[in-house]
Amino acid sequence: MSSFLLFLLATALPPKPTRYVTDNAGVLGEARVRALNEKLAQFERETSDQILVYVDRDLPPETTIEEMGAEAIHRWGVGQKGKDNGAILFVFTDAKKMRIEVGYGLESTLTDAKSKRITSTVMKPLMQRGDVAGGVEAGTDAMLSVVRGADFAGSGKTRVQAAVQKIPCGLVMGLGVILFILVITVIQRRQRRLGRNYGPNSGSGGTWVPSDSSSSDSWSNSSDSSSSGSDSGFSGGGGDGGGGGSSDSW
Repeated sequence: MSSFLLFLLATALPPKPTRYVTDNAGVLGEARVRALNEKLAQFERETSDQILVYVDRDLPPETTIEEMGAEAIHRWGVGQKGKDNGAILFVFTDAKKMRIEVGYGLESTLTDAKSKRITSTVMKPLMQRGDVAGGVEAGTDAMLSVVRGADFAGSGKTRVQAAVQKIPCGLVMGLGVILFILVITVIQRRQRRLGRNYGPNSGSGGTWVPSDSSSSDSWSNSSDSSSSGSDSGFSGGGGDGGGGGSSDSW
């Protein structure tokens, strides 16, 4: 029977997230998801610890929150390899259940007792007032405060950044020189074309400023928004499993 349950769980577990924050229930909103995601990416840069937030409406069929937590932290590889220094905050809005799942490397810092205190005294009062988003954010902040005492030094970059930085230095410098030459050439051509257009009040000593190109600060919640082009994407470090945690409800 146990092997059959494991089979059910293996097929029901959602795919590994590509970002630190997943909000399938739509309780946070795009701006808050983006801000929280960047906070967790920066936390990994500073400490090496990986904290995920996973919000959904309900659990997969035939799966308890404890089973999902233990399987997710293992199969998603949360925590850097050899350290298992990861944790996941789960919130299921329809089921009104939450859990903090902790990797082996953080269990001495983010203990079961501290996890329970976070869910029961920090998150639950907000959840019961209907402020699920506030509860998620407050619970995450409390986890970060506790985990900062973990005995791991940050590398100053996420795993995505580390992969990018493996590109040979000579190649990067060569590309940088080429890019610099191209930028200078474009600016010079534009100056000639616009007749060195200065600002209206700049006088003879003004500096030419090119018109600002449109930029996009939007971020899609879909799984297609992968971490391949982002410094704030989650790729998993190879954490092997969970060491504890605490479940709660509201």
